[in-house]
Amino acid sequence: MSTEQSENTHSQDETQKTHSQVDITQQATTPTVTTTTQRAKNPKRVAAGKLVAERTRMAREQQKKAASEAAIIIANNKAKATTAAPEPATTTEDENPKNSSLSTTQWLAVGSLIVSLAGLYYKREKLKKVFRKKTPEPEPERVEPQPVCMTQPKGVRHMD
Repeated sequence: MSTEQSENTHSQDETQKTHSQVDITQQATTPTVTTTTQRAKNPKRVAAGKLVAERTRMAREQQKKAASEAAIIIANNKAKATTAAPEPATTTEDENPKNSSLSTTQWLAVGSLIVSLAGLYYKREKLKKVFRKKTPEPEPERVEPQPVCMTQPKGVRHMD
C-alpha cells in the first residue's frame, strides 16, 4: 500500500468515528411540524371556571372553620366530663329483684299461650282422628260369576 492509500483509509476511519458520535437517525415519535399558534379561549368558559374555583375555595375555608370549631367544642366537653363528679346510679323498680311482676307484653304472651292450649283441648278428638295411624281394613273378596262358555269360536267369520 502506498502512503496515499493509507492516508485515505485513515481519513475514512476518522469520518466514520465523527459520524458515529452524532446520531443522525430521525425518531418516529418526534413531530415534524410544530405549531406555535395559540388557541382562542372562550371568555364565558374562563369566567365560569373562575367562579367554580372561587366557590370551591370558599367551601374549603368554611369546612376548615367548622372543623376547628368542632375540635374546640369536643375539647371543652371532655374537660367538663373529667371535672364533673359521676352521678349516683338511680335504682328503678325493674332492677329490684323483689318485684317480679310481668310486663304487659309478657302477660299478653301468657294469655295467648293459655288460649291456644284450651283450643287444643277442645279439638282433641278431631286431632286424635287425624293423627291416628290408620290400619287398612281387609276388603271382602269379590265373588264374580264364572264366565259363560261360548260355543261359537271367537274371531273373524268368513262368509262362504
